[in-house]
Amino acid sequence: MRTLTLMAALLALGFTMAVATFDRAEARGFAWFFAHSRPEGSCAGHHIVATWYASGRRTASGGRFNAGGHTAAHRTLPFGSQVTVTNPRNGRSITVVINDRGPFTRGVTLDLAHGAAQAIGMHSTQWVCMI
Repeated sequence: MRTLTLMAALLALGFTMAVATFDRAEARGFAWFFAHSRPEGSCAGHHIVATWYASGRRTASGGRFNAGGHTAAHRTLPFGSQVTVTNPRNGRSITVVINDRGPFTRGVTLDLAHGAAQAIGMHSTQWVCMI
């Protein structure tokens, strides 16, 4: 009986944790993000979707990846290009240097190094303004 009660409690805890995980927007995936979010505020440039990354060894430009740097990955902009990214939720901006390729997720335009994302207060995938 005690084993059955313990198993039921563990199942309930597992279910609760699964529901809590799937309740967070970032855990739902990109399809959910694009279906349920829209750009916020005004933008002098282009509203785009940005993500961030914090691991890697080398960038596509040949340099060493610096997770704390103010750099970004873009699929087509030339290496060394500088773009200004603004978080419309708080108005904070940063100029980043394109030094890597990606992101390779459909609909996502920019992949910021973790340091750049932190500088503008970005914690997960979100719409930003890129100039």
